Amino acid sequence: MTIGIHSVRGKLSCGFLLMLFLTLHSLYAQGSGSIRGRIFDRETGEPLIGANVLIQNTGIGAATDLMGRFTLRNVPAGKQTLRVSYIGYVAVALEVTVAEGVTLEQEFRLVPQAITGETVVVTAQAQGQMSAINQQLASNTITNIVSEARIKELPDVNAAESIGRLPGVSIQRWGGEATKVAIRGLSPKYNTVTVNGVIVPATGGDDRSVDLSLISSNMLDGIEVKKANTPDMDADALGGTVDLRLKEAPDELQATASMQGGYNQLQKYYGNYNLSASASSRFIDGDLGIIGTLNLDHYDRSADKFSGGYREIQVGGVTGIAVQDISLREEKVKRGRTGASILLDYRIPYGKVTTNSFYNRLQWDGLYRINRMNVNANRHYYDLEDRSGTTSLFTGALGAKQDFDWIRYDVSFAKTASRSNNPEDRTWTFVQENAAFSGVTNETMANEVPQHATVDTNITGLAEMYIYDTTRDENQTSIQFNVQMPFHLGDFVSGHLKMGGKFRWLDRSNDENQYGRNGLQYGSSTGLNQPLTIMLKRLSQQFPDEFNFSTDSTTARKYGLLPIWRFSSNYTRSDFLNGDYPLGYVVESATMNKLTDALNGTAEWLRYAIGSRGRDYDGIERYQAGYFMAEFNLGEYLTLLPGIRWEKDYSKYHGQRYREVTLNNIQGEPVDLAELENVRENEFWLPMVHLTVQPADWLKIRLARTVTLTRPDFIQYAPITSINVYQSYIRAANALLKPARSTNYDAAVSVYANYVGLFSVAGFHKTIDDLIMQSTIFYQPGITLPDGLNIPGNWLQNASPQIDTYTNNPSPATYRGFEVDWQTNFWFLPSIFQGLVLNVNYTRIFSEIEKELFFVINGPPIPNTRPLRFTKLLVDSSRTARMPDQPAHIANITLGYDYKGFSARLSYLYQTDKTTFISLEPILDNFSGAYARWDLTLQQTLGWGAQIFVNLTNLNNRRDENFRGHTLTHPAYIEYYGFATDVGVRYRF
Repeated sequence: MTIGIHSVRGKLSCGFLLMLFLTLHSLYAQGSGSIRGRIFDRETGEPLIGANVLIQNTGIGAATDLMGRFTLRNVPAGKQTLRVSYIGYVAVALEVTVAEGVTLEQEFRLVPQAITGETVVVTAQAQGQMSAINQQLASNTITNIVSEARIKELPDVNAAESIGRLPGVSIQRWGGEATKVAIRGLSPKYNTVTVNGVIVPATGGDDRSVDLSLISSNMLDGIEVKKANTPDMDADALGGTVDLRLKEAPDELQATASMQGGYNQLQKYYGNYNLSASASSRFIDGDLGIIGTLNLDHYDRSADKFSGGYREIQVGGVTGIAVQDISLREEKVKRGRTGASILLDYRIPYGKVTTNSFYNRLQWDGLYRINRMNVNANRHYYDLEDRSGTTSLFTGALGAKQDFDWIRYDVSFAKTASRSNNPEDRTWTFVQENAAFSGVTNETMANEVPQHATVDTNITGLAEMYIYDTTRDENQTSIQFNVQMPFHLGDFVSGHLKMGGKFRWLDRSNDENQYGRNGLQYGSSTGLNQPLTIMLKRLSQQFPDEFNFSTDSTTARKYGLLPIWRFSSNYTRSDFLNGDYPLGYVVESATMNKLTDALNGTAEWLRYAIGSRGRDYDGIERYQAGYFMAEFNLGEYLTLLPGIRWEKDYSKYHGQRYREVTLNNIQGEPVDLAELENVRENEFWLPMVHLTVQPADWLKIRLARTVTLTRPDFIQYAPITSINVYQSYIRAANALLKPARSTNYDAAVSVYANYVGLFSVAGFHKTIDDLIMQSTIFYQPGITLPDGLNIPGNWLQNASPQIDTYTNNPSPATYRGFEVDWQTNFWFLPSIFQGLVLNVNYTRIFSEIEKELFFVINGPPIPNTRPLRFTKLLVDSSRTARMPDQPAHIANITLGYDYKGFSARLSYLYQTDKTTFISLEPILDNFSGAYARWDLTLQQTLGWGAQIFVNLTNLNNRRDENFRGHTLTHPAYIEYYGFATDVGVRYRF
C-alpha cells in the first residue's frame, strides 16, 4: 500500500498558506519583543508547573511547562505589566520594559498564600494538589491531572491505581489490583494510552486495551487524562486519552531509592516487596540531561473466585433463570514487575533533542484449583491449572524541537512493542460423569448446589491433560511532525496556527498451540486404555518409590479409570470463599506434572489442530493522519480553538475458516479448511472546536464539540470462522465492520481561588454511531444472513446453528452525564489544621443503546406439508439497555493530612453496578455489583532524606461481585482477595 505523503501534503497546503500569511502579518506588525523565564517556589526552589503568565490588557499569555519555563512572543515594545498567578500562591504583577527585537529574561519566585502575620509551609500533599489544579487550568482542553508531586510523595502501586481517583474514572481489577480504567463509562478499549505522546500497543488478547498495572507509578512524572480531543491528538478515543509522562532530568544531581515489604491477608503471605530507584543529572555545562529509573516488585495477587452459569426457563409464560453450573476457584498467583526507563535530552540552539526508552515486564506464576459443578449435565469436575507467563511493553522515541520565536516545530520517530507469552500452561481435569447430583430443581439457588452433590471419589477419574502455549506480538512504528506559528494582530488578538501529520504502522500476530490427551477416563475392553498403560509404565520406571504399575493398573481396571483419590493432597482451607463454599478435592501439583511429563513425547501425546490454529491470525494496519488547527486569544477573556483532523486507515488480516472434527472422542484435523484474507480501508474528516471563556480571574468556562473514533477489536474482524462438529454452533468474525464514530459535546465550569481551591462542574454528551456489538443469530433455513461472515452455504444445509458474530449497531448509543470535582487545602485554618487536604468528586452517568437483536419466528405455512410446517423468518428487532461497563454513580473522597514530617491519606472509592452483557431480555443480562473500598497511607519523614511508610489497601475486605439478571440476586461471579499491607522505607539524596 502507498503511504500517501503527497495526499496529506495536498490536503494541508491551504492551511500552510494561511499560517504563512498570518505569520508574515505578525512579522511586519508594529515592533515587538519577547519575554522568557522560569517560575519557582521561593522556599523549595521547585518549578511551578502550569503557572499562568499574562501581559495585562492583552491576549498574550502562556502557562509554564514541566520545568517551570514560559515564553511570551510578539509582546508590544514599551512598558508592559506582567502578571503571574498560581493557585495557592500570592499573585505577582511586575512592570517591565520590552525592547523591539529583544528577548527579556525574567525569573519569578512565588510565596505561598498565608494569613497576615503567619507563615505557611506548603505541605507535600498540598503541593501535589496545587500542581494538579494549575496544570488542569492551563490545559487547552478538558483535563484531569495526577501531578508528579503527588506521585512522588504518596505513590500508588501502579498507574491504574493513580488514575482511579480522578472524576469520571472507574477501575477494573484483577486479584484486587487495578489493571484498566474506563473513562466516563466507556470500556478501557475505547481509550488511548500514550507515553510522552507515543501510543502504547495493546496488551490484551482480543481487544485494543492496555493493562496499566504493567507500569509502576514510581517511573512517572505525571499522568494526564484528556477528555476532549484536540485536532493534534490521535482520534481513537471515545472515552479519553491517558498520557503517561516520563521524568525529565532537573538542573542538579538527584537520586532516590525506595524499598518496601508487604503482607497479603487472604494467603497470609509476607513476601510482597517493591524496590525502586532513580538518578538524574546534567552534564556538558548543563546541555546534556540524563535520568534513569528502575523498578522491581513482587506481589501475591491470590484470590478466591466463584462463577455461576444460568439457563433460561419459562414459568407460566414468564422468562426466568435457573442455575446451570457453578465454578469455585482458588487462585494462588504471584505477580512481579520489572521496569526501567532512560531519558536523555540535549540542548541545541533554540531547542533540544530528546530520546527515551521505557520498558516494563510483568511476570506471573499461578496455581489454580477449580471445583466445577455442572448440574445441567449431571457432571462434577475437578481441575488443576499450573500457569505462568509474561507480558512485556517497550516504547522508544527520538525527537527534536526548536523554537525560533516566529516558528516552532517538533518531529519524532517512535518504536513500540508489546509481547504476551504463555510458554507452557498445564491443565488437568478429573470428572465424575454419573449421578453427580440429586434433587436439583429450577428453584435451587447457586449457593445450595454443593449440598446436592453426591461425591464418589472411586468414579471421579482422570479425564484430560493439556499443555497450551500462546505468543502474541504487536509492533508499532510512527513518525510525527508538527509546525506551529504564533501571530499577533494588534493588542487584542494573538495566538498561533498549528498543523502536522502522522504515519503509523502496526503489525500484530496471535499464535496458539495445544498438546495433550483427552478421553483418559474411558477404558478399553481390558479396562485400561493405551495412553494410561503407557503413562503408568513410564511412571513406575521413572519414579518407582511413588508409582507401581501392577498396583496402579489394577486400580484402573477395578474402577475403569484412575480415581482422584490416587493423587489427592491434604491441602484444605476453612476460609475458602469466606467459608460459604467448599474447596473440594485437591490433587498434588507435583504429582500431576509427573503424569504429564510421562505421557509427553509418546505417540499418545497429541497435537490438537483446532487448539493449535483455530484462533491464530496475523495482520497489518497502516494509518495516515493530518490536521490543521488555530488558537485565537481574543483579549484576556476569550480563547477559540477550531480545527480539523483527517485520518485514513488500511488493514489486512489473515485467518482461517474450518469445520471441527472429532474421532472417537479425540479432536481431529479440521475439514473445509480455507485461508482467509480481510482487507479494509476507511477515511474520516473530524471537525472540532473548543471555546474557553474567562469572564473573571476566578472563573473559567470551557465548551467543546469534537469527533472521535474507535476501530474494531482484532478478534472482531480478523477473519476466523468455524463450525462445531454437530453443526449446531458457528462463531464468525465480520469482515465488513466499520469503525464507530462519536460526536461529543463537553462543557466545564471551574471556580478557583486561594480560599476555594478548584471547584469544577463538567457535563458531557456523546452520540456514537456504528458501535460494534456482539450479536447472536438463531439460524433457520431460508434466512438471509448479514454479509461479511464468511460462512459457506453447505454449512447451513439441513442445519439450524446458533451463530455468534459482531455487527455495527444500526441505532446510535448515547452517553451523557456530569462530573463534580472539588480540590482544596485548608491553609487558612489554625496551624494544626493547615495540613488538611481534601479531594472530592462525584460522577453521574446515563447511557442508552437500542441494541439490535435477532430471533426467529414462524412465517407463512408451507403448502401441502403434513403435519403443517411453517417458513422461518429472521426478525431484526431491538431492545433498549444501558451500555456495558457504565456505572451510574462514581464517587471518590480523599482526605490527606500533613503535619511536620508526618503524612496520612485516607481514600474512599465507590461505584454502582455496571452492565457487563446485554441479552435478549433484562432477566438474562449480566451485571457487576456495586463496589466500595477504603485505603489508608501513612508516612513519616525521619530526616536526612529518609522516610518510612505504610500502605493499607482494601481495609473493609471488599469483594467483587457480578450477577445474572437485573434483580442482582443470582451471583455470576464473586472474588475475594482480602486486604493487603505494605511497609517500606524511601531515601532521597
